[in-house]
Amino acid sequence: MQWKNDERVRQVAIGVSILVMLTVVVTGTLLGWRLLPGLLGEWIGLMVGILTTPFFMEASFIIIGLIIVIALNRWRQQKEGEELVYVEQVTGPEVPPDLPDHASWTVYVDEPSEFVKPSLLTQAQDAFALGDFTATAQWIGEMDRDALRQPDALRLRRELALATGKQELAKQLDEEIRNLVASH
Repeated sequence: MQWKNDERVRQVAIGVSILVMLTVVVTGTLLGWRLLPGLLGEWIGLMVGILTTPFFMEASFIIIGLIIVIALNRWRQQKEGEELVYVEQVTGPEVPPDLPDHASWTVYVDEPSEFVKPSLLTQAQDAFALGDFTATAQWIGEMDRDALRQPDALRLRRELALATGKQELAKQLDEEIRNLVASH
């Protein structure tokens, strides 16, 4: 059933359940306070009388509604996390003019730490994830021979070969990966 996963249905169900609960509590209090014995019954009767007077009734429902909204918002924030995000945009003369628009900015949930230049492999993996095969090939081309023989670099090179249609190169890299795994 698809409606179980729909967030809007869940929100409406929560809202309806809150209204039903309030209806039951308010109706039960209005009708049942006379049945409570002693001081508790008298106190609840007094509170019902005060809360049902014209000005206090509206004010009490406004306050109850406000408390419910604040409680639900607090619960949602704890569940989903903070809404504040950090946006970092790449700017400057060193930015290539053909950089895709979606690759020029990044959103962080946590405050980014001080800039540490990522490794060539990380930059190549990021460029590949963005679909920028030219930049991926350039980053791979800057790696030294030992870095090119690492398992992660071999896998990235194989994925790049497959993505650019170089089947023979992908087969050779598969063989290198198998040999590397077998030797360890």
